[in-house]
Amino acid sequence: MKLWTIIKKEYLQIVKKKSFVISTILTPLLMGAFVFLPLMLSRVGREEKTILIEDHSGIVLQSFTEKSKADTEALSHLSLTFMATPASSSEIAQQDKLIKEYEQKISGKQEVQLELIPGYTDKILSKEIDGLVLIPGNVKESRRIYFCALNISDFETNRYISETVQKILSEKILRERDIDLKIVAEAIRDVNLGTFKVKKEGTTRVSSGMEYMMSIFMMTILFSIIMAYGQLIMRGVIEEKNSRIVEVLISSTDTQTLFYGKIIGIGLAGLTQVGIWMLLAVYFMRGSLFGIDKSVLQFLTPELAIYFVIFFVIGYFMFSIMFSIVGASVNTDQEAQQFAAPLTYLLIIPFIVGVMVTQNPNTPMVVLASLFPLFTPTLMFMRITIAVPAFSQILLSIILSIAFTMFLAWLGAKIFRVGILMYGKKPSVKEIMRWVKYK
Repeated sequence: MKLWTIIKKEYLQIVKKKSFVISTILTPLLMGAFVFLPLMLSRVGREEKTILIEDHSGIVLQSFTEKSKADTEALSHLSLTFMATPASSSEIAQQDKLIKEYEQKISGKQEVQLELIPGYTDKILSKEIDGLVLIPGNVKESRRIYFCALNISDFETNRYISETVQKILSEKILRERDIDLKIVAEAIRDVNLGTFKVKKEGTTRVSSGMEYMMSIFMMTILFSIIMAYGQLIMRGVIEEKNSRIVEVLISSTDTQTLFYGKIIGIGLAGLTQVGIWMLLAVYFMRGSLFGIDKSVLQFLTPELAIYFVIFFVIGYFMFSIMFSIVGASVNTDQEAQQFAAPLTYLLIIPFIVGVMVTQNPNTPMVVLASLFPLFTPTLMFMRITIAVPAFSQILLSIILSIAFTMFLAWLGAKIFRVGILMYGKKPSVKEIMRWVKYK
């Protein structure tokens, strides 16, 4: 009965706060923006760029200009304008000399910088132009060109310049050898790859990029709520300990009941939040609001929702117990952050690994890592979102995680009963281990 009273107190204390309502609404929105906004921004609102081309080979400029005018679809997406350099013959000769000096030095594996004539440097720095493409005289042999700009991180622009010059050089060589360009174009025409997800329910067309983004999105939410509620418990324990409220609570119940009641109560609040998110997701999907992509609807299956809840519960109890141990062992937030840092790393490491193993989720190393209880909640869930592993692996990971969580609960209750009443001294790890032996 006392346990239920503490659970109810902790639960209501969380769900009645305005911050709970705000986080319930904002968290999925912010996580969605974090995952999808960069993709959306890369497709819209591109700034117009003017790029000069200086061709020392004499074989690229004219064809490049013609192709850029013909590629209206690509350039409307990239918003690029290419034009020949209006430099004088002496300036072009000077820049050609600087390019040759640079290539001689890099052929000798020297670390050098490519120099531009002052006129080009001034135009780029003053933003009169957005970039300069330098094409050496030996480009056909070296297959090396240079792009100079303030911003060189626009991968689409870089790719367009590189691929266009490559096509021009290829056509030039084919013409010199009297090979019909139409035959070559037909022979090397791109093959469109359609990706289909194979499931028990059937084989459906799914965008590989969308599936990757949704996997990251789901794992980010799982990681965030486990971290957030774990830290919430830790700070709550420290606050009650420093205000001496915990002494009043212990006078009417035992520390073990208080320990479990606090963790279960806050855990139910977290589960309530997850439940609300799932109901909202079902509502939006059924109503097809906001033009939700079909790939998203095919990704968010009931099976995935069940696994999300399972691994949230496992991850929450596992890490909340460890965070509550930290809260009971220390006296200030500064000390708590020092002790909690390793726990944070234990959540971040599988999150980072999960992002990297999306292409190979079933390698032996990844399988073993996902069975390690501290990595299971995020890493095994990530594997499930990419390609559902054998049920025996999922079941084994759940059993191992539950067994490990029960061990942590036993260990945490012993540390909590001593640490919650220890004041004024920062305990060492050795001293905390001695608390476990107390009867």
